[in-house]
Amino acid sequence: MDFDRSVPCESVHKAAAAEVLLTDAARLGDERFAVAAVWRRDHFLAHHEGPSADPVLLAETARQAAIHLSHRFFDVAYGMPFVLSEISVDLSETLPPVDAGHLAVGLDVHCRPPAEGTRRLQLELRADVLARHRRVGSVGVCWEPMQPRRYALVRRRGAQEPGAESSGAERPRVPLRPADVGQLVERDVLLAADPLDPPGANRWWLRLDRAHPVLFDHESDHVPGMALVEAFRQAGRVAAADRRPGASGATLLSVAFTAFGELDLPVSLTAEPADRGTGVFTLRALQGERELAHATVSHPLAHPCGKQLETAC
Repeated sequence: MDFDRSVPCESVHKAAAAEVLLTDAARLGDERFAVAAVWRRDHFLAHHEGPSADPVLLAETARQAAIHLSHRFFDVAYGMPFVLSEISVDLSETLPPVDAGHLAVGLDVHCRPPAEGTRRLQLELRADVLARHRRVGSVGVCWEPMQPRRYALVRRRGAQEPGAESSGAERPRVPLRPADVGQLVERDVLLAADPLDPPGANRWWLRLDRAHPVLFDHESDHVPGMALVEAFRQAGRVAAADRRPGASGATLLSVAFTAFGELDLPVSLTAEPADRGTGVFTLRALQGERELAHATVSHPLAHPCGKQLETAC
């Protein structure tokens, strides 16, 4: 596999070459593919605090792989909108750090096309993740390329009315500290707190900077899916720190998207323990009473020996 040159920007739906993570892909069988990627230390999703690479960087790699394989091997035409329904990262060990400027990553992909005769091109990707010659976990993506006319119809039907659920949208909210969400600068903080919320409410509000060079690398008519994925990661980290001192970084991040989010309406995020004492949290992103996405995030305890997973040292 070639790790020296990025694939074309349009093949992963990116405008800037710096945002392209994939470098190569090859077909190994009817449903099996190899995908190569390079993570660079100067990428936004690698700019978090901590010794290991971020699971959201892996989620973005899988998202780009889904798009690239669609165009290259499944004859999906350029210009087709893609609708993401699920994306997940499940780590069996800590991701290596993105040191020395970059880290080469491989995906051993099984990509399942729809059954023969199915009219909708709904695709599913499951992949083992290889870094430094070790399997470190798995990723999954479910998505559907749509004809532009059908996407416009689905988008119009799913849109909320302008101004709906906008009460309180102008109320000032306070961005969380970068260190609290595992980022280095305030621009990358996607969560804000409402001073009127009671202490321990575990509710935050999505901060969207439409000039952000990564989250809005290209124009979008809705809240980008990866913005919600990163916001869930940040919310899970804050919830784990509040309820589980000593928790490590996320080892499981599974997100299901249920509705389009409007860019001009506020989005709230909530977190609740899925099972007391386990470090697993259930998170939801809401626009008014409407759920945009829900997620499961796991933060196991760190061990004194430096391992993140809850296994013996």
